[in-house]
Amino acid sequence: MTTRNSTLDNAKAFAILMVVLAHMIRDGRYFAYFVPASVPVFFVLAGFTYHQSASFFSFLYKKIRTIVVPYLFAGIISIFIFAFLGQFASNTLSEDISTTRILPNLLYMLYGNGKHSHMKWNNSLWFLPCLFIVMLLVYLIESIVSIVKTNQFHKLILRIILCLLCNITGFYLTQRSLNVALPWHIETALCNVIFTEAGITLAPIAKSIDSCSDNTKGKKITLLLVFIVLATSIASFNGETSARTDEYGTNFILYFISAMCFTLAFLYAGNLIGSRIHAITYTGMNTLPILLWNKYPVIVMQAVIGKFTNVLADPDSPIALLVSVIPSIITIVICLIAGNIQKKLLPITLGIKSKKEP
Repeated sequence: MTTRNSTLDNAKAFAILMVVLAHMIRDGRYFAYFVPASVPVFFVLAGFTYHQSASFFSFLYKKIRTIVVPYLFAGIISIFIFAFLGQFASNTLSEDISTTRILPNLLYMLYGNGKHSHMKWNNSLWFLPCLFIVMLLVYLIESIVSIVKTNQFHKLILRIILCLLCNITGFYLTQRSLNVALPWHIETALCNVIFTEAGITLAPIAKSIDSCSDNTKGKKITLLLVFIVLATSIASFNGETSARTDEYGTNFILYFISAMCFTLAFLYAGNLIGSRIHAITYTGMNTLPILLWNKYPVIVMQAVIGKFTNVLADPDSPIALLVSVIPSIITIVICLIAGNIQKKLLPITLGIKSKKEP
């Protein structure tokens, strides 16, 4: 059995909280912080744990099992729920929807692109097909890089060149004039594969953070604060962003630096916590069901809040952010409970191998 790394699990917990907070508040200036602190962080952390399989088919099978199967399962369930409750949710939250009909939404699910309101049945799921394409791109890049046998510097240069080629292609495709929405967010994956490759390259940093002695606690706290200040300052300067729609603020370089600073801040925070707070570590170990199902408790929380106050109507206000925190934590707890039930009844839908599999 693979040993879990509490530092990485805690970092994932912080990132998924940012995801849920972003969905709860929906819009406004705080997206400048939430987006680079969530989606790209998950891409980077995927690089920290990436393992290049010798067989492409075994790699492909694993990614289909752990990414595609959960996506299809959650997508089908969401589409059927949306067929019955989508219009009610739209009216309650004043959200425009394209259609609640089952067949068109099943086709949109197979196409796997969340732009242009085609995944309103569960917008969170766009990340999974995109992640699948990112993993395929990473496998291709790492296969090419592996041709360089010994020289690590040459490997790094080749990796950077290949990432830049992907980036340039992605940026060309996502220009507003083209308005591209390719199957399974191919254009978004091309823009974001650089984050996973950065994670692969910087993986030793995660190990070095773990290997530091307790005597360096003060240094870790200092670095945590430095990276948080840098991340939030750069994100604020870069402006509003949206990973799903390929909006990266005024400058992608600033977006990239901000995301890397958030990643390092989460890693240092995760290391300082260690395994002391089991709830955080457990959340980080189970981010998939939170991603799959957070839409539904978020909608309920938004509707409940809307019954008592219209504070979420002004997402730029600090009050809206504060009001969103507790409902976001409740949402995560509900999703963890649902995920635990799903794990017991249908583990394959969470990418968990059956006991019969080797």
